[in-house]
Amino acid sequence: MVAVSLSGRSKLWVLIERIYNPSVISSSYSNTQYHSRLIGGLIQKRNLNFQANSTMGICTSSEKFKLGVLLVNIGGPENLNDVQPFLCNLFADPDVIRLPKLFKFLQRPLAKLISILLAPKTKQRYAAIGGGSPLRRITDEQADALRTALEAKNLHANVYVGMRCWYPFMEEAIQQIKWDRITKLVLLPLFPQFSISTTGSSIRVLQRIFMDDAYLLRLPVSIIRFWYRRQGYIRSIADSIVTQLSKFEKPEEVLIFFSAHGVPVSYDENAGDPYKDQIEECIYLITREHRVGPVQWLKPYTNEVLVELGRKGVKSLLAVPIRELGRVPALGCTSSFITDLADAVVEALPSAKSLSILRETAKESDCR
Repeated sequence: MVAVSLSGRSKLWVLIERIYNPSVISSSYSNTQYHSRLIGGLIQKRNLNFQANSTMGICTSSEKFKLGVLLVNIGGPENLNDVQPFLCNLFADPDVIRLPKLFKFLQRPLAKLISILLAPKTKQRYAAIGGGSPLRRITDEQADALRTALEAKNLHANVYVGMRCWYPFMEEAIQQIKWDRITKLVLLPLFPQFSISTTGSSIRVLQRIFMDDAYLLRLPVSIIRFWYRRQGYIRSIADSIVTQLSKFEKPEEVLIFFSAHGVPVSYDENAGDPYKDQIEECIYLITREHRVGPVQWLKPYTNEVLVELGRKGVKSLLAVPIRELGRVPALGCTSSFITDLADAVVEALPSAKSLSILRETAKESDCR
């Protein structure tokens, strides 16, 4: 646990949770469930029986392109039977468990072993939150809200949902994008901060699929790699915090916990993953918006203190009870948040380039 002290009476605590804790996954910024119903007239069933909705995403005569927006998230199991295969897909991702090239052949077997070992405890966690993940359902709602927000800006778009580790997979969504003959695409991973294991993995999948398809290779794409600095996002979280604090008897004395997915230390130290730094910057921006003063990182971490106390022979420990407990809800379809995402899509359009152009540019750079 990392503690952050603020220059006032309030204190801010940051809690990094393991990625397979469903109670954390289900409260992330873009909560989702799983069955394959893509907004804009897309996937209706797992067996890829697609049914187009003719009222969505149709280009008017004044439009120069047919826009698609692909929302990407990790996904989650719909029921307890889905937990083990979902975990297997998660850990089979080479950007989640990074093996040396010599041992790449062990990726899938290792993922299956880990998923089998973790499944019992993970099932208990999902059972505690209703027996499945709500991630897909809320992402569908966000996709619908985003399409409406874009319509309000006179921008017609098909909004698609693709998951990395469960249905509907990114591959399904991209296939539908091709069938819909989209002529310009914005990739919007629903991860505010960039990490190799989330946005990086999503980009890798998109590149792999596009490079093997002549139509997709020529499709102009703009990738929003991170968006945690956007003022609309920061303000939406800060406003939500203020709203929840107002419900406490003494708001100025409340401890605030931020929960975020953890990544292996090696990502930060060896692979240059910016996730940790971006999380810290994001928290600073939120606290600045909330006007609670500068942030100073404090140690020692709670788990380190507990270990040290054990080494010193401490046999008993008294934990001071919390009299009031609140929770800041995920942003979901908060109007200011969705409007900001729509603005991000609009701002990303001018930078859209086909992967074939990017590949040629990279070749030219290599030759210089």
